Amino acid sequence: MPICVQCGRELTRQSRGRAPRYCSRSCQARAYRARQAAREEPETEPKPPRTGGGLTVDAIVRAAVRIADAEGLDALSMRRVAEACGVGAMALYHHVDGKDTLIELMVEAVYAASGTPERRPGDWRAELERVARAEWALYTRHPWALQVLASVQPPLVPSVLAGVERAMAALDGHGLDPLTVHWIAQSVLGQVQGLGLLRVSEIESARGEGPTLAHWRAIVAPAALRSQDGRRFPRLAALEQIPDAAADLDRLFEFALQRLLDGIAPLVTP
Repeated sequence: MPICVQCGRELTRQSRGRAPRYCSRSCQARAYRARQAAREEPETEPKPPRTGGGLTVDAIVRAAVRIADAEGLDALSMRRVAEACGVGAMALYHHVDGKDTLIELMVEAVYAASGTPERRPGDWRAELERVARAEWALYTRHPWALQVLASVQPPLVPSVLAGVERAMAALDGHGLDPLTVHWIAQSVLGQVQGLGLLRVSEIESARGEGPTLAHWRAIVAPAALRSQDGRRFPRLAALEQIPDAAADLDRLFEFALQRLLDGIAPLVTP
């Protein structure tokens, strides 16, 4: 039985005429776009030997995550992933529709593997702390994920939905209406994402061999304040005495999380 060269579905045999290669116009269009993208991307490195016999979606996703972790999401392309897998770019399209689908699969994979501790019902505050810390650790390990998730329309893959559901479930049994529960969960996750921008910036600066946050706090910021007459900004100038503490993003994250939960507490335990 012939199969579609794009998606692998079986094709209906034709009694006459040329045998079809695609099951639909959609598959034909995707194959055309893939060929165009392959022609447009410049050759920057020699191609490795083609060894695609055992290519799987999992292998493709793992290779894509390694590239994004090491170089950022902007460095990710179907050609780069294909090279990492030892196949031609077109081989990927038999398993993944395109880059957008691949990114969704990457998000699902890293969230599913994030190792969030087992849920312990009953202590809403401890449970929200666990959810927030797992999210913070995820952005530290996979900084590119924040670029995808910090959106009003994030990919609605199962592991992301499960994370939000878990945050909301922490508030079960406290008599809160669904909207308030949703807002509390989003406030916690949103604060993690907000501070996550600083963590990602720090990681990207280190990747590019730029100045670290500690260097910026200890050298760059004090010099800027002195050049503008630090007496105008005495509170900021005082931080020069404690640059390491001021640059400690993990301590800042914990401080902000606890203060947020302090503010939520009266709603949950009146």
